[in-house]
Amino acid sequence: MTRSTRRPLGLAVLLVVLGVVGWSAWLALQVRAELVAAQSAVDRLQQHLTDDDTTERDRAVSDLTESATSARDLTDGGWWTAMTWLPIAGDDAAAVRGLSSSLAEVSVDGLPPLLEVADQLPQVQKKGRIDLETVARLEQPVAQGSAAFDRAVADVSGVDSSDLAGAVRGRFDGYVKELRAAAGALADAERTVELLPPVLGADGPRDYLLVFQNNAEVRGTGGLPGSWARVHAEDGDLSITSQGSARDFPVTQAPVPLSREEIAVYNRQLGTFWLDANFTPDFPRAAELFSAHWDRRFPDQPIDGVISLDTVSLSYLLEGTGPISVGDVTLTPEAAVDQLLSEAYVGTTPEQQDLFFAAVSKAVFDQATAKVGDPLALVGALRRSAAEGRLLLALEDDAVMEALGDSRVLGQVRGDDDETPHVDISLNDLTGSKMSYYLRSSAELDARSCEDGVQRLGGRFVLRQSIDPAVARELPDYVTGGGNFGTEPGSQTVFVRFHAPYDGTVEWVKLDGKNLYFKKVSIEGRPVATFVALLSSVEPAVFTYEMTTGPGQTGDIELGVTPGVTPGDNDAVVDNAC
Repeated sequence: MTRSTRRPLGLAVLLVVLGVVGWSAWLALQVRAELVAAQSAVDRLQQHLTDDDTTERDRAVSDLTESATSARDLTDGGWWTAMTWLPIAGDDAAAVRGLSSSLAEVSVDGLPPLLEVADQLPQVQKKGRIDLETVARLEQPVAQGSAAFDRAVADVSGVDSSDLAGAVRGRFDGYVKELRAAAGALADAERTVELLPPVLGADGPRDYLLVFQNNAEVRGTGGLPGSWARVHAEDGDLSITSQGSARDFPVTQAPVPLSREEIAVYNRQLGTFWLDANFTPDFPRAAELFSAHWDRRFPDQPIDGVISLDTVSLSYLLEGTGPISVGDVTLTPEAAVDQLLSEAYVGTTPEQQDLFFAAVSKAVFDQATAKVGDPLALVGALRRSAAEGRLLLALEDDAVMEALGDSRVLGQVRGDDDETPHVDISLNDLTGSKMSYYLRSSAELDARSCEDGVQRLGGRFVLRQSIDPAVARELPDYVTGGGNFGTEPGSQTVFVRFHAPYDGTVEWVKLDGKNLYFKKVSIEGRPVATFVALLSSVEPAVFTYEMTTGPGQTGDIELGVTPGVTPGDNDAVVDNAC
């Protein structure tokens, strides 16, 4: 009797287990199918945003919303909640639920207002001016979209992906990375539409000094400030009122006082030469020096701030404007950097180069402020330029500057920042040439330990020259420097400065494994160690170093590196060791 009752009971338990497993598997397959369909809809959406097919775009959004909400509903019940408590598979189930909820938030509440913005973007530019009424209408939908993406980020922020299965982890981490980037872009967009009217003269005329940085001769904020334009803004109407080059600013006594620390690190050239005002990687200080030079040279033409773009950012802008012809040269996004930083120096005089660069600047400016071919691409180009430290602002409007907060567009070398330690690596050409066109760099940093609230950091910074010196020696003297500043033609010499966190230390620095001596100097609480790298072959110069943070700086480390001639940047956020 006992045996006969145990068999049905055992069978029943087995059937229940099989049912649970079967139902869970079926549910998981349903969720997977919905997420795969959602991914397909996202791919189609991206395609039709580019080709401007609004009918197919809206169909893709509808399909995405249907799949995402279905996945959210499937993972929102008690059964899926029970699955999150399972050993091994529980973490994966929790991650899938967070992802599904997040994706539904994006599709239901995030995308509709942003598509409204996309539809209105072509009306932002009217008859060669920025229509500020249209900009004002964008504020609410941008804010709604931004808030939805923030909620979507919150849905996945509590998930630790380190214990997820490989396939799940890869997809989850990829989604979170793209989502955070989109949320950051929308936060920037929200500030932009709010601040654009006063910057563009809604409250009265504004005049700005626009400085173009030439990446072929590296400077702390990016490149040599070789040319400039004065831009007038009034009620959304933008125009260039005058242009010139660095030749317009003679060598003079420092227009504003330099600190003893600045002189010790950058020499008096920082203040006396217009071309060296951005030896410092701190753009607010460089802009102060540019403004002082301007006021001394053009006292009857006041300016309301300084804006800077580099050559790489101009190539980004061409993605929105389309190709632009200047004389017999047609600039394209793919070739503009080579055209402007290499080909422009072949068979021309410095005077001819100045005229060419001025013509290029005006042509790109005029097209970017006219009716552009791809407004979304232009907006993306401006944001990318800002994110990489290639578009920089220092305005006299305190309200605008305060609203920008700690945005990358300010180009600040950050000081005391609570728990966040900052490490910056800045570069300056010492060759007196345009050899930085061939300069490449890469940076690595990690937090090695944390003790009593102080982190010990270790890093590696690599510089190399992408052209063989024997080949480079055949280039024009204007490119190689001709040996006029102590560097043999074909080679290049670069100042490398390591800026440690506020109230921290530079413990040691080695070049190719050999210890280097350096003076202990700090600027506004940030220790700065300066070195010289001679690149006389294609072999890299490898710096290794250790630093410490200031007490209490236990957060993730933010690494900033001077942007170079190649698209992208070396900036990074590094996990803390505390």
